[in-house]
Amino acid sequence: MRKILFLSIFTVLSVSLSAQVFNTSSTLKRKQFSAGFEPGFYITGDADFNLFLHGGIGLTKGIDLGLKLGVLSGYDTYIGGDVEFNLGRRFSLSAGAHSFGGFGLDATGLFTFPIRGVANLYTGLDVDMNFYDNGEDNGNDVDFPLWLPIGIEIPMGNRMSFLFESEICLTDNFHYLGGGLNFFF
Repeated sequence: MRKILFLSIFTVLSVSLSAQVFNTSSTLKRKQFSAGFEPGFYITGDADFNLFLHGGIGLTKGIDLGLKLGVLSGYDTYIGGDVEFNLGRRFSLSAGAHSFGGFGLDATGLFTFPIRGVANLYTGLDVDMNFYDNGEDNGNDVDFPLWLPIGIEIPMGNRMSFLFESEICLTDNFHYLGGGLNFFF
């Protein structure tokens, strides 16, 4: 019954994803925590710097909660969260919401490919459903940016990993390039 409930919630929220995935398709173990930082650049013709702080907790087997804070950007502060569902050894789906110049819903599908036990290559699709107040009486503007994340995770022992990723925009929006460290407790 719980799986049906979680999949129903995901289906409702999965109309979008957020950029800066900073994650493979694996989920945290129950009561395991993670904390990370990721300096990165939005590439919009000019490169705009941002620093993302990431946190997570394993809720139960195959399900974790992630939180994200983006600071130091010339744009608004990014605040977001998602729930990730591991649906197999190499595939996960996540859904969530964020605030970044407007409210948005997020969804991500990720595939992870191990490379000889020394690294993990990950990719998938990342889409947002962003709502912006256009200042007119007819309500909000909505856009649906879609990204192709391509990243690599290099474990550095059991308690730390290095991640580097690019987010290639498939619609009319920004590209992203970043990397950082993730710590596990």
